[in-house]
Amino acid sequence: MKSPYWNKEDFRVIIGSSRIDYDKEKETYNRKEHKYSLLSAVDFLEHLLLPIGYRPFITRDASTKEERRHEHMTIDDAGKIVFYVTTMRKRETIRAISLCIASEKEREIFTSYTGFKEKSSNHAASVDGWSRH
Repeated sequence: MKSPYWNKEDFRVIIGSSRIDYDKEKETYNRKEHKYSLLSAVDFLEHLLLPIGYRPFITRDASTKEERRHEHMTIDDAGKIVFYVTTMRKRETIRAISLCIASEKEREIFTSYTGFKEKSSNHAASVDGWSRH
């Protein structure tokens, strides 16, 4: 079986050389529109590099006409499923573009792949004690 060629836009994490950044000009917009700092996306990606305190995480490639993008979902510190978008830049740099609470459909997808189900909003889920349904 022949492996597909790796494109420079493919999402990848290379231990020892991957860097993570975000557009500081988009930080204010993301905080206003989605109520999250892009620094949180950096934190989620750092957990890929050093997976301490395991959190379920899924990713897929997605594209726009302008650039290749990658969609990810994981759990924030409050136990909520979050959706974020990245792209690859030069020198193995992962650029965080957007971060927000996952939509109902995205949460269903995340649950179907990981088994994680958010607790009701009245009872915040514990990240360390995430439960499978």
